[in-house]
Amino acid sequence: MNTLRCPFCGVRDLGEFEFRTILPPAGSDAIKQVYDRTESGDRSVEHWQHVGGCRAWLEVERNPSSGEVLDALTLGGQP
Repeated sequence: MNTLRCPFCGVRDLGEFEFRTILPPAGSDAIKQVYDRTESGDRSVEHWQHVGGCRAWLEVERNPSSGEVLDALTLGGQP
């Protein structure tokens, strides 16, 4: 079972969350990322929302190749 830790609600089933977008790496050229496919395959920073709970917006760092969640913070950057 895949889970994600919400900073407010604790560990929850991934089905309670909705993926919204992938953020470009800091200092990267967004056009190059889209057209040249320069993204990293081992780290992705994404926006997710806890729609099945507190409705908080989260910044999730994960490995898209394995699906492993490395970190989850509120959009303000608090754990």
